[in-house]
Amino acid sequence: MYNIYYFRTKQVMQHSFPIYYHYIARNRKRISCYLHEDSIYCKVQTKNGLTEQHKFYYEDIHKIHLGLSDITWHTIDIYFKDRKHIHLKSVTFFIERDGEELERPKTNEIDIASVKANRMAYSNFVTALHERISRHGISYPISLTHGNSWKKILIWILMSFILILLPLTWKIGSYGWSLFFAVSFLLLLLFSWKVNFKKQYRPDQLPDKYLPF
Repeated sequence: MYNIYYFRTKQVMQHSFPIYYHYIARNRKRISCYLHEDSIYCKVQTKNGLTEQHKFYYEDIHKIHLGLSDITWHTIDIYFKDRKHIHLKSVTFFIERDGEELERPKTNEIDIASVKANRMAYSNFVTALHERISRHGISYPISLTHGNSWKKILIWILMSFILILLPLTWKIGSYGWSLFFAVSFLLLLLFSWKVNFKKQYRPDQLPDKYLPF
C-alpha cells in the first residue's frame, strides 16, 4: 500500500501549488478548495448566491473521513477544530456552462472528458492533502478514518431479507421476482465487498479504494 501511495504522491507533486478542486453539490452549492503549501482555502457559494470564504491551516484539521456513497462515488469529510466541516464528492452532478449556468452532464465527448477530469482533480486533491499532512509535521494526531459501518450493516440486513424472500417467491412460482431478488443479492454482495466497517489509517497509507484513479 505504501508503494501505491508513494507513486500517487510523486504524481501529485509534479503539479505546483495551489492544487484545486471544484465540487458542485446536488443542491447546487459550489465549493472551491485550494491546497497551498501551509493552508487550505475554501470558497462556498450557495444556490441563492451567498458566498463564504474560509482559510484553514493544516494544524486546524481535527478529523478526516473517507467514504463511498456507492461503488463509484468517493467522499471526503474534513472536520476542523472550530467545528466547520467540508464535504466533497468525486461525482459530477452539474457542469458549469459559461462560468455560471449549471447543466447535467451529457453523454457527449466534451462532458465525458469533463467528468473524467473532475474525478482526477478529486483524486489529486485528496492525495495531496494527505501528503501535506504527512510532511507538514503536525504536532498532534489527526483522526483519519475510512469506511461506512452503518451502510455495511444496512446491506447485510437487506441481503438477509432477500434470502428470506428468494425461496418464498420461487416456491409460489413467481420466477420473475425470484430472478430480481437473485440479481439484487449478487449486486449487494459485490457492493458489500467495497464497503468497510469504520477503520483508522495513516496519512502515508491512503486506502487506494477511496480514490477514483
